[in-house]
Amino acid sequence: MALGVPVREVGNRVSWSTRDGGFGRRFDEDTAMSRPLRARLGIPDGAPEVVARIDPRPPSTGGLSGDEVDEADGVPWWPMRFVPLHGGCAVPAWALQRPERPRIGVTLGTVVPTTAGTSTASVVVEALGDLDVDVVPTGREPDLADVAPLPDNARAVGFPPLSAFLPISALLVHHGGSGTTAAALHHGVPQLLLPSFADDAMSAERGVDRGVGPAHDPATVDAELVRSAVRALLDDPAFAEAAREVSAEMATQPSPAPVLEGAISQRVG
Repeated sequence: MALGVPVREVGNRVSWSTRDGGFGRRFDEDTAMSRPLRARLGIPDGAPEVVARIDPRPPSTGGLSGDEVDEADGVPWWPMRFVPLHGGCAVPAWALQRPERPRIGVTLGTVVPTTAGTSTASVVVEALGDLDVDVVPTGREPDLADVAPLPDNARAVGFPPLSAFLPISALLVHHGGSGTTAAALHHGVPQLLLPSFADDAMSAERGVDRGVGPAHDPATVDAELVRSAVRALLDDPAFAEAAREVSAEMATQPSPAPVLEGAISQRVG
């Protein structure tokens, strides 16, 4: 608060929150990175006064139905809607047209290809090549090169925003990244989660528990397992219904704009 700016802390992702048991609430403010930055900006030592903490998860995956007070320090927790932001692009015509057969997106995000490779995507795309579906593998050009050759039912599209094609997709196969998981929930799309590292497994656990799709270890997944999982996701309406329920739930949460206004008015008040 040294700069007179309201501080709201977003201490969570779609898969976890510092509200959950086992997570620390306080962070070390005096670090090798923060000290020179504080000196340059004239910010005094000490932690900022937090106006509120934000939980952008839907209630059925651990989020809030209303405001709550943190028992540890009395700081309020506010619910907020997750709004996907993947950057802009010129959306191609095919992405706006409802396909004649199920459209399935495939992505490993930006980090997994550089840390674990793209073998999982190759297995998924190969498996989907035998199904009567449209496959949209996304990724940077070098990553997609490792997935080639693409089957006839796959469309190489580079790395467009997920929101460009998710709204009319039947399914998303992905690595369990927090933002990717939340984007699919936002658009009410069932998911096949193949968690790789970090908190991907926690995202996958949330998705499985909510019923929006299954999760499998990418290290042991093969084409037949992928085909079986995808068939189940497409044939069983319960997965799509659960995804639509979460999407509708998210739509009732406060958008970021009024949450920001609330932080400013609380600070002024």
